[in-house]
Amino acid sequence: MSKFISDEKQKELDDLEKRIETARKSKTNEINIKRETEENSPEAKKSARAGSEFLANIFAGALLGYGIDWYFGTTPWAMIFFILAGFISGVYRANAAMKESYKENDK
Repeated sequence: MSKFISDEKQKELDDLEKRIETARKSKTNEINIKRETEENSPEAKKSARAGSEFLANIFAGALLGYGIDWYFGTTPWAMIFFILAGFISGVYRANAAMKESYKENDK
């Protein structure tokens, strides 16, 4: 206990500190529960699947285009073409995945 703070003020400060700690624990628990609920939601998993399919198609197109360019020496035309093809394919695949998700939700 400090010699500059009276006993009464020290008790008030201790009480305030306990209330703050209780509020922090309560808020932390609420945030953790919300985070667990959001991470485990089926909608989040389905959206992640659609996004990963989209990116995988673009990546596959880029790799295929790079390989063709390297083999035939046509840099950068095949890579540009296959990245665009991968983008279009990715949009269709992501759209199909989301439609499938909506059909499952409607059941």
